[in-house]
Amino acid sequence: MKFKINRQVLLANLNKVQRAVNSKNPYLALTGIKFTLQDDQLELIGSNNDLSIRCIIKKGIQDEQVFEIEETGSAVINEKIICDIIKKIDSDVVEIMVTDNTAKIKSENSIFNINTIPSTDYPSFDFTFIGQPLSMDALELKTVLDQTLFACSDKESRPILTGLNISCSNNKLEFVATDTYRLSKKIVDTDYAESFRVTIAKVSLDEINRIIELGSLVHIYITDKKATFDLGDCTIITRLINGTYPDTSRLIPEQFDQILTINNSSLINSVDRVSILLNERNDIVKLNMKEDEVFISSKNSEAGSAIEKISAEDYGYEGNPLIISFSGHYLTEAARALNSEEISLHFTGDMKPIIIKSKTNSNLIQLILPVRTYN
Repeated sequence: MKFKINRQVLLANLNKVQRAVNSKNPYLALTGIKFTLQDDQLELIGSNNDLSIRCIIKKGIQDEQVFEIEETGSAVINEKIICDIIKKIDSDVVEIMVTDNTAKIKSENSIFNINTIPSTDYPSFDFTFIGQPLSMDALELKTVLDQTLFACSDKESRPILTGLNISCSNNKLEFVATDTYRLSKKIVDTDYAESFRVTIAKVSLDEINRIIELGSLVHIYITDKKATFDLGDCTIITRLINGTYPDTSRLIPEQFDQILTINNSSLINSVDRVSILLNERNDIVKLNMKEDEVFISSKNSEAGSAIEKISAEDYGYEGNPLIISFSGHYLTEAARALNSEEISLHFTGDMKPIIIKSKTNSNLIQLILPVRTYN
């Protein structure tokens, strides 16, 4: 294998496929990136077995020649080494030649000789598209992921909750994430006619979210074992998480006893200020609400206490007085995800779920559970 290629184009694609590579993978071949050079394109693949990313670099992009091919072939090159070399060398064009399990990488002023792994040792991954695709605008998909993924669990004790549950029926897509203490639910209208319910790992969707380029369509192919994301010159496949996702529909009440309508920035900033005295082990804030006044407070037995009154012009309150405690971190993440100037918090008691909504985005619901406090 021997070719010359535009360094920036190669680097941009290496940055994508390297997201799937784990340098500590016990299987040596999967610590590298597989290069396959054909007559008119270069294929790059990175994988950790759960997530696999393939990028195709065409010989010409927008009528501009990207690389010159002298000899086709394939090899696996250590991900960290090849990415560091391509990132740091000072040259517009780089030449890569592989012979006898050694890759020679040349620029104008540098030559690197690094060991390679035989491409025959690299696992085979099926990047073919199966069935009818679910198509979403890239911006819409990124928005949905930003609004939901943060609520996934990071505890492996319940693997199913470490993923985003995606279902489709009656031309509606439903995205649900929960860690049992909070929940984020987004509903999106779709022309997709088929029904499915799958759970995709948050860690995979985080990487997909970083790779998606705005201004394009993302085509998603769902099977019983994997999801394939077609981004044009980049294809991503991720395994599905096995198991039955819990039924979360019963968690959301339809009737509420108290409603606090409040300026979103004012709420976030107030919670942030009273949380100065708190830490990761204790991030509980207390909301004290009456028709004529609303207070947010916090208390840390080691550091002290804080209380802040919400300005009367920033809120409206309906219902009987209520005092309720919850995670300040959970509230601010939910409020930011709504991305609305004004939000409403809905209550049915001091130990029942808090529902957070915005008028401008009725298809997005955030839920957090309160915490019992004794002071």
